[in-house]
Amino acid sequence: MRGPAGRLVVVVLCGYVLASCATRVPVVTTPTYPSYPFPTVPQELAGTSAAAEHERAWLFLQAGDLDQAEQGFAAALRSSPEFHPSGAGLGFVGLARGQPDEAVARFDQVLVWSPAYVPALLGRGEALLVGDRVDEAIESFQAAVVADPGLTALRQRVEELRFAGLMDQVARARTASAAGRDAEARAAYERVIAASPESGFLYIELAEVERRQGDTDGALERLGQAVELDATGAAPWVLMFEIYRARGDLGRAEQALRRAHAIEPGEDTARGLADLEARRREESLPPEYREIETAEAITRGQLAVMIGVRFETFLADAAAGRTAIITDARNHWGYAWVIAVARAGIMETDTNYRFQPEQVVTRAELARVAVRLLRLRAADATSLPGGARPSFSDLAPGHLSYPAASEAVAAGVLQPLEQNTFQPGRPVSGAEVMTALGRLDGLMGGGR
Repeated sequence: MRGPAGRLVVVVLCGYVLASCATRVPVVTTPTYPSYPFPTVPQELAGTSAAAEHERAWLFLQAGDLDQAEQGFAAALRSSPEFHPSGAGLGFVGLARGQPDEAVARFDQVLVWSPAYVPALLGRGEALLVGDRVDEAIESFQAAVVADPGLTALRQRVEELRFAGLMDQVARARTASAAGRDAEARAAYERVIAASPESGFLYIELAEVERRQGDTDGALERLGQAVELDATGAAPWVLMFEIYRARGDLGRAEQALRRAHAIEPGEDTARGLADLEARRREESLPPEYREIETAEAITRGQLAVMIGVRFETFLADAAAGRTAIITDARNHWGYAWVIAVARAGIMETDTNYRFQPEQVVTRAELARVAVRLLRLRAADATSLPGGARPSFSDLAPGHLSYPAASEAVAAGVLQPLEQNTFQPGRPVSGAEVMTALGRLDGLMGGGR
């Protein structure tokens, strides 16, 4: 067919073919990305061809056809470059493709046009989360909440993200601290505290790091802040005690530990208070006392002092109503303790009432002293700790020193020496006596 009528038929047929080949807009029953908010079209941009193209592109995105969605959003922007909702649409396309950096760039461009555009703020936050930029994501979500206070669920999510981020930073700080990377740990704790200044436990953990670094003044300041935030915890007081004790400030150390014990009574704090008392008493002792522990061989006078100091209360009770005559120790620096152990019957004088404070102590004499202490505590020999009497290769059961030596070894106060010898005449060192008295203290349940 020729002429105008023929040309009309051709045009109609071509239009029919093009229409049948065009991509149909999908019907979306189940959105592929239900968490993506639709980039709403402002009233001033509604009713335009760009708005219609934008809505079709969104349907393609929710149908999972990202290529068609991208083409649609791009077409809307070409027809109307100021149509920022489609810019947000392209951001969601990038997010759906797993391209968070590109998505953030798209959303940022939209926010230049419209700084309070909620869909772009939400999409930007999601893209930042995918890129592990949590702090920036929180800022973006917060801006969305400011723009739309009705986003209560988002407000809760922001708090959860902030808490999760905080705990992640705490975990990193603790990891660095445990690995001995104190400078890194300190910086990490300071950042966390800046983000959460009301968390008292952070100040305590930072104080421990600062103490290891030698900054005890800084550590004490942190612990004071922890107490201001929570006065019911014992932990900061315990750490204060340790710092003051290391400084030699026993007064403040005791005050701190008493506070800790009042808040949370326990064996550790009670033991610490007892140790403080012992240390304070030792510091009040003559300087000669501090030389005993390192002595290669100790004298009877030194042994009397060590027993008198460690078992002061016990000796006072044992010596009640008893007297002792000593003729040769009045000028000895430890005379008061010499008299105390003599009155209690722990150490004796000779027939001329001589104590002989400068005579070196042997293992045999130390064994006798140990057994006398145990007997006084136990009241009778049958209740002494220990089992069967041991034998020694150099000490027969008929030897005068055997009974005390065997009882002391059976109780665990003294130990046999090489080749199962006891060596009764061997001098004892200050360190050996300290060890033996410590074991005695344990067996006697605390001699003081």
